[in-house]
Amino acid sequence: MRPTVLVVQPDPRVGLDRFEAWLRQSGVDLDVVRPCDDEVVPVVAEHDGIIVLGGYMNALDDEHYPWLTNIRALIRDAAATDVPTLGICLGGQLVAEALGGQVTVGDGPSEIGAVRLDLTDTDDDPLFCESGPSILVAEHHYDRIARLPDGARLLASSDRYENQAFRVGRAVWGVQFHPEVSPGRFERWVADSRAAAPDDADRLTAAFADLVAHDALIESGSAILARRFADVVRAHRRTPAAAMIGAER
Repeated sequence: MRPTVLVVQPDPRVGLDRFEAWLRQSGVDLDVVRPCDDEVVPVVAEHDGIIVLGGYMNALDDEHYPWLTNIRALIRDAAATDVPTLGICLGGQLVAEALGGQVTVGDGPSEIGAVRLDLTDTDDDPLFCESGPSILVAEHHYDRIARLPDGARLLASSDRYENQAFRVGRAVWGVQFHPEVSPGRFERWVADSRAAAPDDADRLTAAFADLVAHDALIESGSAILARRFADVVRAHRRTPAAAMIGAER
């Protein structure tokens, strides 16, 4: 049987997008849970891997989205049992929060468009080991991972935001960027941002044009991350106690 990844989708506007095809082609099946549609988020990791997607809410807004508590509990259980987990944007912030880090809301300038990240200490990281010294990614966020959990390994930084990618323990990653997003989906996010901040319309329009111009490079790097995560999940399915060994290059 193929391994199955639980995908937690907090927002209908932020789906798996390009990751869906890449993951399925890499040998894993997907089980999508949408708490935004009142679907229950399990608090125990019963799948071979977990992806927590982004969303328009912030990582601290439990008052309006009480199921964020269940997502954090799921992340903590995954970390305790070495279930491969990837948190994307909001999901990455929830990974940081769940495991003892800190997220600040609206802290600093927004980071939107194509952004180059510098990678550090990634040669033996199962997810980023094939990404080289830098990677071009799609960003769309207003909040900040201000402090990583104790013992977390920093993997990538940008000029504006230090904590762009990190790993906790053997198999839990958080990324601030959006490796899953296509230009079509990104354009809708930019349209929403322009409607919310019309004075920023010119910058947002230019950011989208720049992202489209660099999409081939963004897509190739993002596809590698999807494949590497699928490799980790498959290795965990074969031999859970040695998942990272089986997933290394």
